[in-house]
Amino acid sequence: GTLYPGDVILSVDGIPVANDGKIPFRPGERVSLMCYIQTKFLGDSVKMQIFRERKMIELDVLVGIVKPLVRTHWNNEPPTYLVVSGLVFTSLSIPYLTDSDAWSEYISDDISHLLLQRNQPLEKDSDEVVVLAQVLAHRENLGFDQLTDLHLLKLNDQKIRSLCHLKQIIDECKTEFLHFEFAPDGRIVILKRSSVEHVTREVCEEHYIREPYVLRDLGTKDDNLNTNARGHEIFSKKSPSIASGL
Repeated sequence: GTLYPGDVILSVDGIPVANDGKIPFRPGERVSLMCYIQTKFLGDSVKMQIFRERKMIELDVLVGIVKPLVRTHWNNEPPTYLVVSGLVFTSLSIPYLTDSDAWSEYISDDISHLLLQRNQPLEKDSDEVVVLAQVLAHRENLGFDQLTDLHLLKLNDQKIRSLCHLKQIIDECKTEFLHFEFAPDGRIVILKRSSVEHVTREVCEEHYIREPYVLRDLGTKDDNLNTNARGHEIFSKKSPSIASGL
């Protein structure tokens, strides 16, 4: 059987599930339903009683492993990034959130939005959350240099699925402008397409960045890595600028 959005889980293997998603544990104690699901192994099944479309039905549901949309680590490799006219994009990861103090008591709306992306489903193996990490100031991006920690949703009305996808759209773009759309508040950044290449080159030279991008094709078995030797230092929040880490 398959669960669908809107299904209400009433019980699992005969264990009643309360409105708050918890089940009985020891006397006087309750735990999340996931605590029980996590005792199962890949390929096991659980019998669920659910309420769907005004009907009570029972399903045998296979247990699987959920792949995270947000990477937990980089396996000691440099993080991915892409510089576009001074805008520095990267892939959202747990190290990025940790460096942003995402679990502290007070965080910005932008970081709160990124934190919520951890719970989003992974639709394709190559999917990533692309983040505008910082902007390296240049005369062509004046007014945008304070932007940081923004989730890139679209470029020229195309949904962005990964850094590789973002670079592909930019490389194939034939329009006069690049129109970036960000979450959580719908902020817009517009850059002139014809100036991207030389502005990116000037920014990289000024900040001693050897390559304008480090990318991995997550859809393949082996990482296709184009990197500089010390690219992992590019996003240190403790550094005043990108140049300090290179």
